[in-house]
Amino acid sequence: MNKINSIITLRHFEKDEPLIIYSPEIADNVSLQMVNTIADISAYVYDDESFYDLDREITYGSNSYVINRKPSRQREVFVNAKDIVMVQEADIDLDDR
Repeated sequence: MNKINSIITLRHFEKDEPLIIYSPEIADNVSLQMVNTIADISAYVYDDESFYDLDREITYGSNSYVINRKPSRQREVFVNAKDIVMVQEADIDLDDR
């Protein structure tokens, strides 16, 4: 079952655009990794290994939404824990849409 359980926002420099990573990991587990120097995060990606972008793949209706394209797979990403700006809890079932 493909499910987004956390949305992670990364930013290395103040002027950088934030990078949003969608992850199947529970938000509490990601938050615990922030105490380490390097955080090991599982992230959804496309076939070309670029990060999955839910905002680009979603179409909103009047009372619902449809996910046009699902992520191809997951991969492990190692990031500087100081670059994690925010971890949001999510409950988005990709198979149900």
